[in-house]
Amino acid sequence: MVQQNNIPLGAGIILLRDAPDEESGFEILSLVINEEYDIPKGGIDPGETAFEAAVRETHEEAGISDLDFRWGMCSFEYGQLTFFVATTTQEPVISANPHTGIVEHDYALWTTRDNFINKTKKYLIPGVIWGYKISQGKL
Repeated sequence: MVQQNNIPLGAGIILLRDAPDEESGFEILSLVINEEYDIPKGGIDPGETAFEAAVRETHEEAGISDLDFRWGMCSFEYGQLTFFVATTTQEPVISANPHTGIVEHDYALWTTRDNFINKTKKYLIPGVIWGYKISQGKL
């Protein structure tokens, strides 16, 4: 894992799927642990870019590899985390981490932006808001 000032650097993907009935037009993938919502994310391994780490973590944590970066490869850095935004038509599958054997999340669900924001860690909120602004053409 790459570190800066002894703080691990990580990367993740704000993963959206089309939801025409939602005001924003999208739902966000929520990886749930202890009823708290998370995104697919994790540490950047040595020799790996933030983008490569985000894609790898999305596959490891949610079983999703069909990613459409329809708004380009833009990213947003907040604290020690780099966010990307993509869409998918795949359904998530939670399985054990291939390196540790630990199941890191209880289950996955698709939810609204507001519901996600109300049930997630505060440090993820700026990235989620950024991802939705990109998806709405507001950035």
